[in-house]
Amino acid sequence: MRTLVICSPVAGGARGAERFAACRERLQADVATAERAGHAEELARASQGYDCIIAAGGDGTVHEVANGLLSHPGLPPRLAILPLGTGNDIARNLGILDIETALAAIQGERRTRIDLVRVDLQRNGGPAVVYAVLNVGVGFGAAVVRATTVAVKRLFGQDRAYLVGTLRALAAWRSPLYRLRLDEGELSERLILLGVANGEYEGGGRMRLSPGARMDDGRLELLLIRHGSKLEVLRNLGKLPTGDHIHHRLARYQSIRRLEVAVEPEVEIAADGDVVGRTPAVIEVVPAALEVAVP
Repeated sequence: MRTLVICSPVAGGARGAERFAACRERLQADVATAERAGHAEELARASQGYDCIIAAGGDGTVHEVANGLLSHPGLPPRLAILPLGTGNDIARNLGILDIETALAAIQGERRTRIDLVRVDLQRNGGPAVVYAVLNVGVGFGAAVVRATTVAVKRLFGQDRAYLVGTLRALAAWRSPLYRLRLDEGELSERLILLGVANGEYEGGGRMRLSPGARMDDGRLELLLIRHGSKLEVLRNLGKLPTGDHIHHRLARYQSIRRLEVAVEPEVEIAADGDVVGRTPAVIEVVPAALEVAVP
């Protein structure tokens, strides 16, 4: 079996190279280094002839590699994950909790097929298509990504970086008007948050943001938080570890397969922890899109 590792040396607050070096000899694989944003996707797109591609990095690396693999003609190679990032949420939702678990999955025989999230959005002045592995945030989610800077990750670490980013984003957020077309009808409302999830846990596994969400069930989970008191929303953040935030009076939580969204004024869209474009957008599930090595 031919295997290629696509490694991000800047993952995990620029500690990716050090973490990869510690386990490099245990992988019988070719290695390619992602040198800039978007490079991992390019390397995955060019990885013809390989049976397995290992994304060695954080959620952003996995996101780029998955997008690159989907451009392959026919069935794409199997995806494996070596978690070297800060949160590693995609890996965690697949049961890959640390490097040892990842190595066991890579060297083992267990495979599963996961859904992906297709997002038709606007980028660089025109339409584009992006695939998310775990989550899509329209508006506030992108603001959290912007606020969770490399400096924040280094200063606060995995335990608190995303909470700090969320607090910074909430302080500056102004709820715009969202116009949504759901599977069962239309909705027009000012929202603090719109998130679409393909898995249950985020924030380094510490936030059960989308209770019950699975990566292999052919559906997505939609979380809306209507406009209201920021203090009330802030208090509700304490319920994220248990998932009880979905029962708040400002929350709406449901399963979907497709969503059309327009926002006034337009807002940015984040996928798997990176800002990838702007509204308007169409978000829909792509069932069983990739084969992944799992523990």
